[in-house]
Amino acid sequence: MSPETKTQVPAFRVRVATGADAPVLLALLRQFAEEEESAQFMLATEPRLREALETRLLRAALVEGPEGAVGFATYTVDFMVWADSRVLRLDDLYVHGRARGRGQGVALMRHLAEVAMAEGIPMRWEMRPQNASARAFYERLGAQARDKSVFRWMPDAMQRFLAAPGQ
Repeated sequence: MSPETKTQVPAFRVRVATGADAPVLLALLRQFAEEEESAQFMLATEPRLREALETRLLRAALVEGPEGAVGFATYTVDFMVWADSRVLRLDDLYVHGRARGRGQGVALMRHLAEVAMAEGIPMRWEMRPQNASARAFYERLGAQARDKSVFRWMPDAMQRFLAAPGQ
């Protein structure tokens, strides 16, 4: 069985999300954005998520329990020049608060590790420096943190830059 297919944990299962899962994934993304106090930045839409999942521009895994989906991991496979390699880039990992502490996050990371190993590629991700619980979780898995600043250049800022003389 391919690691892109399924990873099992007791009472929960991790499975690859498809385009049909766009509404469920969007609802979980919105919950995550609310918890992160970043809802104003959540621009994802169901049609775009569906398209991205169907074309594999975006990959995702859902962790499900008896009450349905309680978490997700979204990721892409990109090329990292410095490593001269493709890399699995974890975008977001989220488990709903009521389901935390039961192994769902570990199961999602195990799924991602299986995918990365099957494809023979490393994995990387970013997190907010102040997220101490996430840092502790990732370090328990054996991941190593590397300090780096992340910049985002949004279209409105780029438009102002392009419109400014002498830039």
